[in-house]
Amino acid sequence: MLSCDFRLPAGRPGQIRPSVVRCSVAGTKFRKSFAYRPQAKGSAQALGALQARIMEHLWLNGPASLAAIQRDLNERIPIAYTTISTELARLLNKGLVKKAGVHRETRYAATLTREQFVDRVVGDVVSGLLDAHGQAAIHGFVDAIADDDEALETTLRLLRKRRRDG
Repeated sequence: MLSCDFRLPAGRPGQIRPSVVRCSVAGTKFRKSFAYRPQAKGSAQALGALQARIMEHLWLNGPASLAAIQRDLNERIPIAYTTISTELARLLNKGLVKKAGVHRETRYAATLTREQFVDRVVGDVVSGLLDAHGQAAIHGFVDAIADDDEALETTLRLLRKRRRDG
């Protein structure tokens, strides 16, 4: 069961885009909850900035130790070992990483590919919007792609395929 809470930015009357969409998914191993941030980029839209950087590292490099992740991430800005450890524990709790080995031999690996992760987040957000707002969500989607001929063609092709394949 998916539930979402949409929060509009404070002090911006008439704005209809949520700044944060908090969703929780009951009965799934994928994750317990996430926040969708439309203004962020990439995987940071569904994860915090540091969790997104950790996942990007794992997607690019494969399984890695906490120390290796820290070395890579520290090239941009210093991040404490314990901070990365905490974020890995949160990603583990969400079901996005798995852990193998003990002590210094411990390796963390992504449980989903980047594409699988994006598919699940998009599916969860769209389902949450449809559950909460029904026809308004459909109209919003159509309005968002109305001026994009390629997106309209893709949508129509996918709808025909879905209807044909059941």
